Amino acid sequence: MKQKVMRDEISPVEAPGRGRPRNQQTHDAILDAAREVLRLHGYAGFSIEQVAALAAVSKTSIYRRWPSKGAILIELYMEGLPDEAISESAKSLKAELRRYLLATVERLQDLEWRTILSSLVAESQYDESTAAMLRDKVVMPRRESGLRLLRHAQERGEIEADIDLEVILDMLFGPIWYRLLFVHARIDADFAERLLAQVNLALFYKERVGKAKKR
Repeated sequence: MKQKVMRDEISPVEAPGRGRPRNQQTHDAILDAAREVLRLHGYAGFSIEQVAALAAVSKTSIYRRWPSKGAILIELYMEGLPDEAISESAKSLKAELRRYLLATVERLQDLEWRTILSSLVAESQYDESTAAMLRDKVVMPRRESGLRLLRHAQERGEIEADIDLEVILDMLFGPIWYRLLFVHARIDADFAERLLAQVNLALFYKERVGKAKKR
């Protein structure tokens, strides 16, 4: 019986003369297979073996590119994601926070991307290297951008200097992660607006008090 030939076993001579290079074809085939395994089986059924079988490559070929399941999930998550989700130089803090939250909620409507993110979080609970990648490539860059945005707002006098910026960021990001992980309530535009209203109460409380005294 004729054996199945894996993509990474094809020699350069046998590779197509046009289109993407063979290595890039293999790379893309693995990522496509990883998406499909997640779509069909979710995180519980996601494994290097399943991805290798669907992509028609060896496990060694996958491990040459990604050291773990978490590394594949990180790449899937980062594909097409802007480097700066938060615009640090925005002139209006209120407007930028609203834009960011609504864009995040809209992104989470994509079931494939949402599954990738929740799978990445789940994998980070069991694998320390995945947890480190999640912190270094996803969580911390966005928190740092958020901190710079808030500090610029303080410098402009838009918010008070004594506000705990770290806690404000937890108030912004925390409810989204909570709903994503426990799936107890919807993540939609209405939720984003309600969340923003509560964050604004903390950010602009002195402004609100000042208006109340003038009445």
